[in-house]
Amino acid sequence: MTTVPSGDGDTASGHPRLRHNALGVGDILGVSLADTAPAMSFFFSFAAIAAAAGVASPIAIVVAAIAVLLKLNSLVEFTKVIPSAGSYVSYIAKAFGGRVGVVTAWALGFGYIVAVGYVMAVMGGFTSQVIQQYLHVHVPWQPIAVVFVVLVSYLVYRGVTISARWASASFAFELALIVVAMIAIVVHYHNQLSLVSLDPAKISRGISGLGLAFPLAVFLFIGVGNPGAMVEETRDARRSVPRAIYTAVIVATIIYVLMAVTTSIAFHNDPTTIGNLAAPFVTAASHALGPFAILVYLAGLTSTFSSLLGATTAQTRILFSAGRDGMLPRGLARLSSRHQTPVSALAVYWIGAGVMTLIWASTGNPLVLAGDIATLGTIPIALTYLALNIALPVYYLRFHREAFAPLRHLVIPVLGVASLILPLWGLIKPGQPYPFNVFPYIALAVIAIGVVVSLATGHRVRPLAEAPFDPLAEATD
Repeated sequence: MTTVPSGDGDTASGHPRLRHNALGVGDILGVSLADTAPAMSFFFSFAAIAAAAGVASPIAIVVAAIAVLLKLNSLVEFTKVIPSAGSYVSYIAKAFGGRVGVVTAWALGFGYIVAVGYVMAVMGGFTSQVIQQYLHVHVPWQPIAVVFVVLVSYLVYRGVTISARWASASFAFELALIVVAMIAIVVHYHNQLSLVSLDPAKISRGISGLGLAFPLAVFLFIGVGNPGAMVEETRDARRSVPRAIYTAVIVATIIYVLMAVTTSIAFHNDPTTIGNLAAPFVTAASHALGPFAILVYLAGLTSTFSSLLGATTAQTRILFSAGRDGMLPRGLARLSSRHQTPVSALAVYWIGAGVMTLIWASTGNPLVLAGDIATLGTIPIALTYLALNIALPVYYLRFHREAFAPLRHLVIPVLGVASLILPLWGLIKPGQPYPFNVFPYIALAVIAIGVVVSLATGHRVRPLAEAPFDPLAEATD
């Protein structure tokens, strides 16, 4: 019999529960695509990718997409057998035990809170820039960012169905504007049409150039697996979530490749010119659209908003689940009695991100400092992805040896680990300029704090990590 939540989302078993069967595969697909934020990600990343890989930069994007699919295999395989809102944290804990789960929760929680500061800074800075350009009025970026955070928080508080569908609708609008911009570029530069950018032989410096571009291209997809944290609220989650995540990677890859090709056409397939521009696609689209150039800026604003909404919806659920399992303070597991949303996790998420971003990004240009913020947040996130790929074969060999499939549960995770080494090394390698040379030590300090906390509290969460309740099973007949 279906268990009905009571009080603040508590079930008869005493475990806080999210709202079941609130989402369909279309909702999850929309959130996954919204999290990738194609316009925002591509606008501010493609120049560096083109400078590294040369005219054949779309090839680097395709290679990165393959690596992302390898990484997502572990998330999908865990989701099929033990779906949990804790996502990466829960799965790693189930393979290695509660103490490792605590360390993962602290590291990933820190990474997510910092990384969303990147989106917050871009949202405020980019909107302020657009207002200045079109209305000739200067509005500081900080209050703009705060207004968007309040709006996003309200939508997330209202319930997962509302936030997911707002994210999906925002992505659909963003995609429509991107398509309009690409068509305008092709029409405007029709005398320069060429597919030379799809020729692998045109990659600058061969494997070396591809290696330089690869970490940048991988980060175009960094949020695509976030909806794995929404399994408890998704109908037929064991099938719907994997399908949606894989489809999102394929759709995002197509979008990125088409944007790369059209941008290359606009600049005569000259990677030097592209690499010297801050946002080459925006420049090309602005020339092609003429008086309608504001459409490409609207695409960027919508992209940032949908990413902010999608990331908040998914990542607060990971914090909530880690609190529910005792891997983070249990206060994070509090749900609103009316909408059954993780209000405590939402508050901690935005207080942490807001204070850090408003202080850090106010020391200079927020659009420049946003990249610094993203780099710091990405380090613990990338380490978590690495640990998840190691956790999959360990989990199956410990608990489901009879279902162990060498290709899916060993070979692909090993390839996933290999695909992450290069971008991770790019983040932590010695000799980088300030502040990037400090970031690995900050990440290491956060992990050390997690280790100390795990030694003090890990024994309490080990039973939950190794044999947790099944929130999906409790919701079915």
